[in-house]
Amino acid sequence: MKEYIDVRDFLIGIELVGDWDGEEEEVTERINALIYQAFDLMPEDISTESATELFDELWAAVAGQDFVIESEVDELASWLVSFVRQKLDEIEYD
Repeated sequence: MKEYIDVRDFLIGIELVGDWDGEEEEVTERINALIYQAFDLMPEDISTESATELFDELWAAVAGQDFVIESEVDELASWLVSFVRQKLDEIEYD
């Protein structure tokens, strides 16, 4: 259940993002914003395991990817909605 999930447990620190030519803080902020937005998109009845899987998949999708810093914030938000919907469908049927 979503109320038992603390989204802060899934946030990343600057040490995880790697070298971004001085833009590490911005990349960290963008990824953490995506994590918060993904949490908001999750259904209320999502299990902790499914939420963890979704956050793991999100990290795998954005880690080291240039689009995180090159895209506009609204483009990232749009991408995230599609990503979360797709992953929720995959998780539901696994």
